[in-house]
Amino acid sequence: MSEQPHTRLTNVIHSPTRLAVLGALRGVGQVNFADLRNSLELTDSDLSRQLKILEEEGLVDITKYREKRKPVTRIRLSESGRERFDEYLAELRKVVNTSL
Repeated sequence: MSEQPHTRLTNVIHSPTRLAVLGALRGVGQVNFADLRNSLELTDSDLSRQLKILEEEGLVDITKYREKRKPVTRIRLSESGRERFDEYLAELRKVVNTSL
């Protein structure tokens, strides 16, 4: 018996919030933390928690620096994160297009 597409969907990406984060990042080069938080209507703590998981998995790169004495956090999909997310989306398409 061959492996079913749904068994290849990783829980790290499949979480609704992390899926939304990766989807938002897929369309941009990089984004400020505040802009991402606002666009997804998340709290600081929820977005921080989700980004930490994604960063630990190597899916996103996070850069922190100061701009005019203000802390700035920029997030982008890592190269491997983009590849893994594209693979995930391909598997998801297989799952939703499966017929009996």
